[in-house]
Amino acid sequence: MPVLTLDYRHCDRKRPKFIKHVEIEGLAAQARQQLVASGVDAIAFDMLRQIDRLKINGIDFSLEVSTESEVHDEQGNHVFGICEYDPGVPDTAMVCVSPIGEKLSELLALSTLAHELGHAVFDAPGWIMDGSKGPGLFDAFEPCGQRAYRTTTPDSEHLAKSPTTGKAALASDVHFAELRANEFMGSLLVPRQLLSAAAAELAPEYNVSLHRGPSLDPEIPGISLHLTATDVVDMEFLEKALAMRFGVNPRFVQVRLQRYGLIRQEAVLR
Repeated sequence: MPVLTLDYRHCDRKRPKFIKHVEIEGLAAQARQQLVASGVDAIAFDMLRQIDRLKINGIDFSLEVSTESEVHDEQGNHVFGICEYDPGVPDTAMVCVSPIGEKLSELLALSTLAHELGHAVFDAPGWIMDGSKGPGLFDAFEPCGQRAYRTTTPDSEHLAKSPTTGKAALASDVHFAELRANEFMGSLLVPRQLLSAAAAELAPEYNVSLHRGPSLDPEIPGISLHLTATDVVDMEFLEKALAMRFGVNPRFVQVRLQRYGLIRQEAVLR
């Protein structure tokens, strides 16, 4: 079964320390290298759910992945997925994703699983570290929500850079945890370099123009690629083609195109 081994900057409590988006992209790229061969665009749902162990920053723990039963929050509401750690089961994190069906499409299930895997990578080591220090210290953190990282939203906002959960305000640590999980999800399923290469290859087939120039992002040096279309339908067809290639939905691709600077709001003229 697949084992992911990753390391990133962290504090003495094994929590992420000021990790930038570009660093998360790099970690997602390392994860892909351990899961699929180079040149493979789509990561299969079955591949992700077979991951059964993580080695993160020296913390070696089991990962139990469940995709067979409906997942609910504490109020009994159906949710797409959770990632949690029970201190009574040491050195084990659990990811649960509701089964594919009427409430959860196959494409959204894949996104959810990748998102929850991001929580397992960035949040579970800290939970395990807290749990190892004894019930007293662990309980001090529980009111903040050991289950705070459990839900994913059922709409496209879940795939956005800044997730909205319908709650008026999220604690800052929870908010940044969601940002990290979303960035890991997006970079794992649709990496910058692979998306740029696929877009450059397919764009001419859909009357979408390619514009290359020096990158304006100091953290992503080299040549940047921008896409423009005179007809919104052409861009939509390209996004659908890219979505099929990466095994995600078109909205997911659109978010990643925007995230990587390949398209802007004014890129498609109506």
